Amino acid sequence: MKKRIALLVYPDFSLQEVTNLMYFFRWAFDTFTDVIYTDLCPVRSEEGIIVQPVKVCSEFCKEDYDCLILPGCSNLTQPIRNKKIKEFLELFANDNTFIIGAICAGPVFLAQAGLLKNKKYTASLYAEMMELFNFVEEENFLPQSVVEDENIITAVGSAFNEFAVHVARKLGYDCPDKILSGYMDSDDVNEYIHHLTEEDLLEFKKAFKEFIA
Repeated sequence: MKKRIALLVYPDFSLQEVTNLMYFFRWAFDTFTDVIYTDLCPVRSEEGIIVQPVKVCSEFCKEDYDCLILPGCSNLTQPIRNKKIKEFLELFANDNTFIIGAICAGPVFLAQAGLLKNKKYTASLYAEMMELFNFVEEENFLPQSVVEDENIITAVGSAFNEFAVHVARKLGYDCPDKILSGYMDSDDVNEYIHHLTEEDLLEFKKAFKEFIA
């Protein structure tokens, strides 16, 4: 193990959804996290916390890391238009061994870069988003808390602890089924599928019209 995780951030990323993962890896496996972004400029999380990236995407070397983690994002407007994020993730398109984890809305960036093509996944995205984004394969969505397909691990936002466990086990670590606290134990499909209001749907179509088929 290289004892290093890469956390890709972007404006309005969800720090809360990956904090337990970083804490767990630090104290259970002595693994630290490097924050990376397209530029070495401070990035504000959705909680208002400002983080300072230590490395830019163009300098990223996967041989230095055990995995890449994508947090959720409460406002996709800016990062989905950041071509450097898409170009960075496209570098992993033909690699089915390097482990990538994405939680909540994070999988949308993987889909945009083609990494979820023909792969099963889950995400915390409104059903209309999955239907309308022209790069999202709606038919491969699974209404589950965490989904693994080859080297890709995806999770809904509230499954942040299960997400950490799946990433750890994928890397070969032994760990309990449950860590810390907070789990989604429901098997009700409706718990994983949500819909935009008509007003919000119109606003979504307007805001992301160039990405809709």
